[in-house]
Amino acid sequence: MTTYPTRYRIKFCDIAVGQRFFDPVSAEYFVKQSDTLAAMVTGPGDGTVPDEFEADDIVGMDH
Repeated sequence: MTTYPTRYRIKFCDIAVGQRFFDPVSAEYFVKQSDTLAAMVTGPGDGTVPDEFEADDIVGMDH
């Protein structure tokens, strides 16, 4: 049986730089790079192309 991590909702601004999070819009994981940028690290992303996020965007953190 496969177990999945518990995911909780959090605002983008409350994530520390360097933390990995799940973006429900793209259904991919990102790593926060700054107060407004993060890079996709799953799917088509290789962690090198930044994407903009708003401070109050709701994202997911695996627990």
